[in-house]
Amino acid sequence: MDQSMFELFGGDGQISDLIDQFYYKVLFDQSLRSMFLKADMTRVRLQQKTFFAQMFGCVHTKYTGKDLVEVHKNLSITDQQFDRFLYHLKCILADMNKPQELIDSVLKRVDSHRHVIVFK
Repeated sequence: MDQSMFELFGGDGQISDLIDQFYYKVLFDQSLRSMFLKADMTRVRLQQKTFFAQMFGCVHTKYTGKDLVEVHKNLSITDQQFDRFLYHLKCILADMNKPQELIDSVLKRVDSHRHVIVFK
């Protein structure tokens, strides 16, 4: 694959749409919303958009937020909750008419961060 995932995905605008839709769904999911009740959602969305852009290979973006372990270690996120995040992400990607190969690749990249988000 010569193009970065960032380019294949559609760039900043598409990532922004993905994250906005994602948090809309997450905040209405009773099993997930409690993690965000005290969060500054504007900041969370901005950090997540930056993180996704870098994770997708944008050469002009550098995530400068807190370390992922630091952000998540006190949230007691379970594997079931993380799977719920992936489910919402998968549904939104499908709704955005992304090709299955790209959806699978995105989910795999996100899942590769499970070890720094889920603490048992």
